[in-house]
Amino acid sequence: MKKSKLIAFLLAGAMALSLAACGGGGYVDDAGPKTDGGTGGGSGKEVFTLADDEWYGTDLYQQDSWTSGQGLIADPLFTMDPKGGDLLDGICTDLTASEDGLTLTMTVPEGKFYATGEQVEPEDVVASIEWGKEVSVYADGYSNIESMEVDGRQVIMHLTEFRSDLLYYLGEVFMGVIDKDQLDSLSKDELMWQAVPYGMYSVESYEPGSGVTLVANEGYKTDNPLVENKGAPAIKRVEVKFNMEDFTALEELKAGNIDYINGITMDGKQQLEAEDGITVAEKTYPNIDYFEMNTDKGAFADIAVRQAVALSINREALCELTDGAVMPAYSMIYDSMQSFSQEAKDYFMANCANDPERAKQILADAGYADSNGDGYVDKDGKNVEFTFYSWSTGANVIITQGLQEQLKQVGIKMNIEALDWNYIYENINNDEYDAGIEWLEWAEPILILNACYYDLNAPGNTDDYYAAVAEAAGTVDAEERAAKIGEIQKDMFANWNIIPFYSEATYVAYNSYMKGIEIFNGSLYWNDLSF
Repeated sequence: MKKSKLIAFLLAGAMALSLAACGGGGYVDDAGPKTDGGTGGGSGKEVFTLADDEWYGTDLYQQDSWTSGQGLIADPLFTMDPKGGDLLDGICTDLTASEDGLTLTMTVPEGKFYATGEQVEPEDVVASIEWGKEVSVYADGYSNIESMEVDGRQVIMHLTEFRSDLLYYLGEVFMGVIDKDQLDSLSKDELMWQAVPYGMYSVESYEPGSGVTLVANEGYKTDNPLVENKGAPAIKRVEVKFNMEDFTALEELKAGNIDYINGITMDGKQQLEAEDGITVAEKTYPNIDYFEMNTDKGAFADIAVRQAVALSINREALCELTDGAVMPAYSMIYDSMQSFSQEAKDYFMANCANDPERAKQILADAGYADSNGDGYVDKDGKNVEFTFYSWSTGANVIITQGLQEQLKQVGIKMNIEALDWNYIYENINNDEYDAGIEWLEWAEPILILNACYYDLNAPGNTDDYYAAVAEAAGTVDAEERAAKIGEIQKDMFANWNIIPFYSEATYVAYNSYMKGIEIFNGSLYWNDLSF
């Protein structure tokens, strides 16, 4: 699935879903490998065929989204460690930072060649990043790179300030490498589809709206420690089909005409799990669904009501209703995100969740009681009642209905109004709401924390809050930075108005004769792919 840009989270709120896993020939979770053993159906196959979202170009710096399938044609500068988010080797190696974090040094090894036959040079890295600073929607993420220089095979970056989000971008494909000669000789429009980034494959042909054909880059090498095959891919040709209808894609997968589907619905998941010879795998990119409560007016002006709502939620029970579509979340920086704070999660679980009896007591202590026997508590003749703005599709509907029932058990009446995402965000931003669901997808915590408040008047949405976030982003030591991010969340939770809820899951499917599909924390690596 696509990793949508931050602008999309703020303005477009595209409801992309993804999921985290690891494995070799199949997905492995706590219950063991989820494979069907394979049928040998891949015997004699020479072309890998996958159904993917549409691609909009090969110049990764001009793109605002990038599918997992496009990872076939472009590598990031470094590899994100799925265990904690540190940067491992990728195109470049040996990343080091000065003690003050203002100088980054990396090596560009010899022996890595584009599909054009040209070797990847340190000057290409510099030219690519400069190009990104000119055209990329993500340029703010590395705008603190003041200058760069080449020393032998090394690239040295001089920063105006240290910011942890730069480390995130260095591990994302949006900071890959394009040959400097191409950047110097092709126009912006020509680069859109003629750029040949460094990757395992290159585009041989492109049919707009329909798909692309890829051919192997025989000069490819990687230093990615997460994969076994560090050379050219075993499969030499790939066919990528864009925007197939769900039913058609499923039937083609069953027939063996499609080898891999990059994103299936929950209905598709249930259908394919019953099929022999097909593997269903989780592939969730870190994300968080949460909701804000309006503290300016209505029921939630009283902190006791906000506390009661938060404490009444049984996330595990709600998630069980969705057959794996969502997973419980107890912190804004979800478990699979960089700088995850177990302390913040434990704090929320211990103090702000899973205690409906305490919720009832808080309401009673605040003077709320069911005076007329209608099942809902009231005060001064008025029921505790609010409207929850919910997503209008998918498992979110089931979750919201379940929440409504849980709140009813403690005497709170929740009405549901299902809206498109843009209306929800607009109403929250305009302070015209009681409570509303929100969603962010990003592995980097600073981006989450800087974007999570839509209510401009919310307690916690202050200059001091953003100063604390900036201070955390500027902290060079990773453990110290994670601790600060944990404290920021604990301060946020003290207001009882922004509540982590759940994380959405996505699934992919492939024929079990496919081997070596590697998924780490929502990122897919194709290096070990074979029939």
